[in-house]
Amino acid sequence: MNIYSLPAIIAFTLNFSVALIVLFDNPEAPLNRWFSAFIGSFVLWNISEIIILNGANIESALIGAQILYRIIFITPAFFVIIAYLFPRNFHPRTKNISFRISLFALPILLLVLSFPNFQIQLVPLQKLPQSYYYQLHFSTGFTFILLVAVFFSYLTWGTIVLAKKLPRLRTTRQKNLSKLLLYGIVSIFFLFLLINTLRVFIRTEMSFYFLSTLLTLSISIFFLIAILQYRMFRLSRIVSSGITYSILSSVILAIYFITIESLSSTIRSFFGINSLLLNIMLILILVILIRPLANRIQSSVDRLLYKDIHQYRRNLAKFTRELLTYMEPEVFFSKIRNFLSKQFQLTNVLVFLRDNEDGNFRLFNPAEKSPEMKANSYLTRKLIVEKKVVEYYDLQLESVNTQLHDFFQEKRIRLLLPLIFEDALLGVLALSQRRHGQDFPEDALDIFTIFSNEIATAYHRNMIVDRIRREERQQMRLQHLASLGKLTAGVAHEIRNPLNVIATSAETLLRKRLNPEDETELKSFILEETTRLNRILEDFLNLSRLRSSNVQQVDIADLFNQIIAAIETATDQPVKISVEMQLAETSFFSDPDMLHQVLLNLGLNALEAIREKCRRQEHFHCSKGWIKFSAAKNSQNIILTVADNGVQIAPDQLEQIFEPFYTTKETGTGLGLSIAQNMVRALNGEIVVKSNEEFTAFSVYLPEHPEKENRWNKIS
Repeated sequence: MNIYSLPAIIAFTLNFSVALIVLFDNPEAPLNRWFSAFIGSFVLWNISEIIILNGANIESALIGAQILYRIIFITPAFFVIIAYLFPRNFHPRTKNISFRISLFALPILLLVLSFPNFQIQLVPLQKLPQSYYYQLHFSTGFTFILLVAVFFSYLTWGTIVLAKKLPRLRTTRQKNLSKLLLYGIVSIFFLFLLINTLRVFIRTEMSFYFLSTLLTLSISIFFLIAILQYRMFRLSRIVSSGITYSILSSVILAIYFITIESLSSTIRSFFGINSLLLNIMLILILVILIRPLANRIQSSVDRLLYKDIHQYRRNLAKFTRELLTYMEPEVFFSKIRNFLSKQFQLTNVLVFLRDNEDGNFRLFNPAEKSPEMKANSYLTRKLIVEKKVVEYYDLQLESVNTQLHDFFQEKRIRLLLPLIFEDALLGVLALSQRRHGQDFPEDALDIFTIFSNEIATAYHRNMIVDRIRREERQQMRLQHLASLGKLTAGVAHEIRNPLNVIATSAETLLRKRLNPEDETELKSFILEETTRLNRILEDFLNLSRLRSSNVQQVDIADLFNQIIAAIETATDQPVKISVEMQLAETSFFSDPDMLHQVLLNLGLNALEAIREKCRRQEHFHCSKGWIKFSAAKNSQNIILTVADNGVQIAPDQLEQIFEPFYTTKETGTGLGLSIAQNMVRALNGEIVVKSNEEFTAFSVYLPEHPEKENRWNKIS
């Protein structure tokens, strides 16, 4: 194998690898199969050149030349098929097998008629007399002229098909790829004809050889760039990167092989050494030399071909972390729109969200009106089936709602990102074309799919949070309504009795003639019930209109003395009242008025509990009753306790006694303990109650330093 076959070997390596890439990317697709066969024809072209250049004699070289002659005139038929199929087929008749058979039948028939007089010649290379190269021999033979006419007709046919298809293509990507194929293939064929036409002006065979090998390499590089760099087919990043690495490595291997083969031939001819050991050593040298270069190739390919994708992924990962925190829908989708617009230079980012009432998808922008996506329309079904980003103009547009299609055209929508969570379509992001008409990188489409999944997950989580908050607000509202209803019922109940007494007394005064004593008694009833009504309303106002606390220094001993004096004036019963101080310092900071009202209320309740026990239990006399006020302190709280040995509070009533209008007394309003609890909480404290047969104790926990404490700290 001589050094002159190196370009053909490299071209063969590239074309063969690219053909496999296209075929295995989607073997079931007709376009992939035909495009792979099209590139395969150039693979046979390269094989023919290798056979010609390395033929042991002119007969073996002639076999390669005959193969090459057939390939030259059959390849345009492949071009016509590709022109119809790529990137979309608008002519269903081309799927008919009879059309394809007839397309290839004409050049094959003419080649058969040309046998064995093929118009191709072999010429020896000057520097290597035993090596040959090829050249077409133009003649006026009828069959040859027909072959050339078919060659140009097919080339023109395919060119016209591609050119007429361009206006019908909607996406920028499809148009750019069609133009790339059109200009590239036409340029290749015309360069081939130009080189063979200029042969008469080229003085040496070596010059013609160099021009021809340059064309061979150009064809291979064109296919490689078109497939990998311009994404003529939708190859995944991993596959394309790996195949690119393999192709370049294979090229380096081919170069090394030719170099070491030449070195081996030199050693054999100069030193007369021809051994298997020498070949093994040369192969080991080859592996050792190519390994570091292979690693460098891999990293270089990644940086060169995918630098934008790496940047997109980094920015996407950073932005995804921002979506982990809960955001209101307006803020959430505003951030997404801004990110996509800035990252990909988009003119429009539209958000369609599902309406829970009818399931349709509406634009999430109250300022702009747009047609809605129906829940069971072709568009939504397609997005659910695909579960990935969809190019709008790759869809069956005739199946899309007319108004929605017109709206998408107006907004120049190009991509649709479904927001799918557990097979449920939550929304759709519609992305417009980029600002300068640039196409989206193919790998960016995969990034969009990943991004849409992240958005769907975050949005679903936010929806759960919203639902929980709504349920909590609804529950709180229901509780408020229940409390309000209970409060209203309590007020109505408390007011109704005095009103009945007043109404009955007034009616009796108006309708009957009463003696002065009875009249005076009824007037007294009216006055007493009016006073009671006023007291009920006053308590109710105190419950609902609690003032803010006025913190100042309070002396606990003085406060207890004032309350005991007030209780003693309210009863003539011989109840024992005592004070127990367990504080070194008897003063602390609080609101003296609120605290006075709270402790007085608790003291009066204790007195009433003793009276109730006297009424219920015959063996218990009020003289045995006692009320004890005590003050203590733990590490964080001042604890003021009012205890008594009156009637026990039933266990099932302990959780209800602080509710408004709850009372077991015949004449009570049921607001005293509610007011007391609200006042204590206004002082950042809390009331704890314990009750058994022996005693009942209400303990008020208050912060020692209310200006520093924000919550009650209880030490059991």
